[in-house]
Amino acid sequence: MPAVFLKSATLLSQLPEGNKPHIAIVGRSNVGKSTLVNQLTKQTALARVSAKPGHTQAMNVYEVDKRYYLIDLPGFGYAKTSKVQRVDFQDMIADYLRDTEQLKLVVLIVDASIPPTVLDQEIFAFLETMQLPIVVVLNKIDKLSKNELAKVIPVMTPIFPNVTFVQHSSVLGKGRGELNEAIEKALRA
Repeated sequence: MPAVFLKSATLLSQLPEGNKPHIAIVGRSNVGKSTLVNQLTKQTALARVSAKPGHTQAMNVYEVDKRYYLIDLPGFGYAKTSKVQRVDFQDMIADYLRDTEQLKLVVLIVDASIPPTVLDQEIFAFLETMQLPIVVVLNKIDKLSKNELAKVIPVMTPIFPNVTFVQHSSVLGKGRGELNEAIEKALRA
């Protein structure tokens, strides 16, 4: 899947113009959003990945197959910035999610190796109020035993109701096909 980095945008006006569909990637800081971009596009260095939370501080725009834009949004929560900047990030993300007519799908990434955090649940509740199509990616499943993995979706379903779940691991190379299918379905809708 050919993909190119187009730009980092800190304002909605800096996003590409036109009617090309958008797929947004959201989640807490350091949950694996940029790693998911790399795995999804089969390019190991397309998105810059950092072990330090709060690395992505702008909307990173990638064009995929010249068909749609993948938007890697800054992580919610931890950011090595001032409180004012964190509020600005959250406002920017909220404005993007609320005002972008081309937005076809929101991919919410949560860490499956730990119970959903209050912040995960708040992000989901916020997305639900906007009535956006949501896929929840249960990331880092490589950290779970088979027994733990079998319990993940039954535990997550009441917390994240009425969504498609994709179990994902960049380490194991799992979940890419299922996520691509969800994206293609959203693009056809």
